Amino acid sequence: MVINHRHRFCYFAIPRTGSQATTKLLVEEFGSEVILKMHMSYDEFQQQATEEEKAYFTFCAVRNPLDSLVSSYFKKKNDHNGRFSRGTFLRTGKSIAERAMNEYRFITENDATFAEYFQHFYTEPYHIPRHESTVSQVDFVMHFERLQIDINLVLEELNLSPSLLPTHNTTQERSSVFLEYYTPAIIPQAVAVTKDIMKAWGYDFPISWRAYL
Repeated sequence: MVINHRHRFCYFAIPRTGSQATTKLLVEEFGSEVILKMHMSYDEFQQQATEEEKAYFTFCAVRNPLDSLVSSYFKKKNDHNGRFSRGTFLRTGKSIAERAMNEYRFITENDATFAEYFQHFYTEPYHIPRHESTVSQVDFVMHFERLQIDINLVLEELNLSPSLLPTHNTTQERSSVFLEYYTPAIIPQAVAVTKDIMKAWGYDFPISWRAYL
C-alpha cells in the first residue's frame, strides 16, 4: 500500500486495477512511500496503524471482474515479467501462490483458451474477501475504466493538483474488448460465479446475459 504523511492519505492497491501506475504517480509526484506489502488490505493496515494514520483519507480502485479475469489469464499465458516460470515475484522474491501456479501450468501445458481456463478453475462464486473488505471500507473507490478521472477527483479532495497517470504494466496480446473472450458456452457460468461481486462493485452484465441471473 501507499501512504503519505504530509497529505494524510492511504492508497490500497488491488491487483489489475492500474495499481502500478497509480503508485508510481503518488510516489514520484507527491512524495508518498510504499510500505510493507504492495497489496495490503484495509483491515491489515488498521491493525498496525497509529490513531493519527487511521484518520487519513483512504482510497482504492476496482475493475470489472469479468475484465480482471481475462487480464489474469493473459498474465499467466504470457508469463508476465517471467514471474510464473520463475515462481516468484521479481520485486520482492515472494513465491507465487500455488493456485496461480496451477493455473499457469494448466494454460501453458494445454495451450488452453480463456474459455477452457475459466471453465476449469471458476466453478464456485468468485470472491476476493480481503480486497472486497477494503473496497467496502475506504473513503473513495476509483474505477479502472475511468481511472484518470477518478484519481484527479481524489487529488482534488486532497487539495492537490491534477496529474497525468503514467502508462505502466500493460497486459500483452489481448483485445481491449474483454467480453469477446466469453464464449456462449461459458456465459451462464460467468454470470453464476461473478454476480455477487459484480453487484457489490457496481458493474452490470451485458443486457443479453441478464436472462441467466
